[in-house]
Amino acid sequence: MHIPPPPSFPEDEAAKEAVGAVIAWYGRQLLDARRAGDQQRLEELTGQMQACAEDRRRLVDAAPEEIERIKGLYAERLRNLEVGGS
Repeated sequence: MHIPPPPSFPEDEAAKEAVGAVIAWYGRQLLDARRAGDQQRLEELTGQMQACAEDRRRLVDAAPEEIERIKGLYAERLRNLEVGGS
């Protein structure tokens, strides 16, 4: 029997987009670190990306308050990454 996924709400999508934007930022940095041969940076970025992926998975079953919290956290993180770069 096929069970359809739960409906998606605008806050769900906004949170997924915020987390996805941070993951994309880390992905670009990971590529740069790989090209530079910076193993320490590669490990750091890989760990950060894994934490982001866990948060994105958590969104599936999260309560509205948790979705809002994650969305705000990742929007702020992206701003900091774009300004500070790490």
